[in-house]
Amino acid sequence: MKTLKIISIASILLMISSVSCDVLEEKIISGITVDTHYSTPNGFRDAVRACYARLRYFYGQENGCKTTVFGTDEYTRGGHGSDHAINNYEAGLNAEAGPFWDNWQQFYICINTCNAVIGRAPQANLPESEKKVLVGEARFIRAHIYYLLVEMFGPIHLTLEETTGVETEANRTPEKDIYDAIIEDLTYAAENLPVTQSEFGRITKAAAMHHLALVYLTRAYKPFGAPTDFAQAASLAVDVINNSPHQLLADYQQVYNIKDSKGNLYHGNEQNKEIIWSIQFDIDPLLNPVGNETHLYFRPWYETYDKGGLVRGLGHGYGRPWIRYRPTAWLLDNFRPLDVDSRFVKSFQVVWYFNSTSGIPAGANIGDTAIFITDKKLDQASFNAIQARLPYANIFSWHKDDIDNPWSLWKSDVSVVNPNINIFPSPWKFDDNLRASLNEQEGSRDFIVFKLSETYLIAAEAMLGRDGNANEAVNYINVIRRRAAWPGKEAQMEVSASQVDLDFILDEWSRESFGEQQRWLDLKRTGKLLERVRKYNPDATKNIQEKHLLRPIPANQIIRCTNKYEQNPGY
Repeated sequence: MKTLKIISIASILLMISSVSCDVLEEKIISGITVDTHYSTPNGFRDAVRACYARLRYFYGQENGCKTTVFGTDEYTRGGHGSDHAINNYEAGLNAEAGPFWDNWQQFYICINTCNAVIGRAPQANLPESEKKVLVGEARFIRAHIYYLLVEMFGPIHLTLEETTGVETEANRTPEKDIYDAIIEDLTYAAENLPVTQSEFGRITKAAAMHHLALVYLTRAYKPFGAPTDFAQAASLAVDVINNSPHQLLADYQQVYNIKDSKGNLYHGNEQNKEIIWSIQFDIDPLLNPVGNETHLYFRPWYETYDKGGLVRGLGHGYGRPWIRYRPTAWLLDNFRPLDVDSRFVKSFQVVWYFNSTSGIPAGANIGDTAIFITDKKLDQASFNAIQARLPYANIFSWHKDDIDNPWSLWKSDVSVVNPNINIFPSPWKFDDNLRASLNEQEGSRDFIVFKLSETYLIAAEAMLGRDGNANEAVNYINVIRRRAAWPGKEAQMEVSASQVDLDFILDEWSRESFGEQQRWLDLKRTGKLLERVRKYNPDATKNIQEKHLLRPIPANQIIRCTNKYEQNPGY
């Protein structure tokens, strides 16, 4: 049993939460000061937990998704929600857009908490060995937040010391200096963190090395990147693959814990060897004041497409739909051939069954097909054949070329009123059927940030950049592809070096990790954001510009500075 402590501090309220997925016992502590509590063993440990807690305000949240999922080649806007301008790259993507300010605030609160831990470590009454581990965790989290900030906003305020009073001046530190600070923090973390931790979700040596590889890979594309950055990234990634306790699971689907050994659908066994680092959420709402809400955002409005007999439910595939993010035709088509690559079938729900007798069509029964989405291009004869087999079903096609037929999901531009905008394949991996009630927003599914399949892709991308060819990189890609094959199709899934370029690696990354709050960053890193959004995101094609490679500095940051804090160009 672990203890959760919520500490009331004069300067800031730190919401301290455990990084363990164990059930926690809540304990309220008040009437203490930062100086006295941080110096105690439990107080210092609590401060480190506070660093972790702030990550929940970005990962698994709508504002985090709006700035990383929206406006990519993978996802465009759904039929509901706000801030569509962020996806469309319209005028509303500006300095006053709420998601940028909300993320900005949470990022700097997290940084200041990390700075407090790092700066107060010398006074903490703990064994030096434990102290180094805790400081390593705080430095990793600080580096991670700065990585998100610098990639989204460019030069931003860099502070490595705790802020205890009101500060009204800020600087815009050059990106090169921010990257130097990130690398220094992650290097310290890699050198001081243990191979394993007693609590799942705490940062390990492998997580620090994976992140450091990603940072070197990202810097390699920049004008100030070092000539050895690609090689450094490749070496670190290979070290994690070969020498860490992490392993690829035999089945891609099991990474997301979709089914247990008996075929039951669930997400309870989230501690597996492929996950390098995940943000922990708890099933107890008292311990989960900010839950993982992604179960809401990627789900279509299946309730409105039935002929009666289909209602919202807690069962797998019948959750609460907010209809925020709609897959692009490219995202779905990227999984072909479906009879060779298993990842589409294991990733997306395309059938909904009647689950209520209320209004159910005459002759239909609970369990009959209510909605069926096919990957095939339909003509009238093939449509009629499906309808004969599924007489009560609403039938749709997600074939990217099937745009003229009434059953096509793409039959009109999504910027035009199109009822089909609210129906589309729904990803299984965000489902959360363990919520306390039907309309509960706060989910308990952990949010995966790093997993080993991505380490393989980092290695491949770094080797491609290092060598100028894919002769070695292709070996790491084929490991991932063989794992994704249907049994007996492994050889068909393999590719040759001549087939691998940067676009192919991005395609593969999407097949492994679509929708996981990293795509905008991946496209930005590789210099492919403008090209691929113009090519694959129909809402954003005409609007995205060079200025959109950076997000706008939030207006509140500029207004509240007494010195001049420059806005990014074009905003």
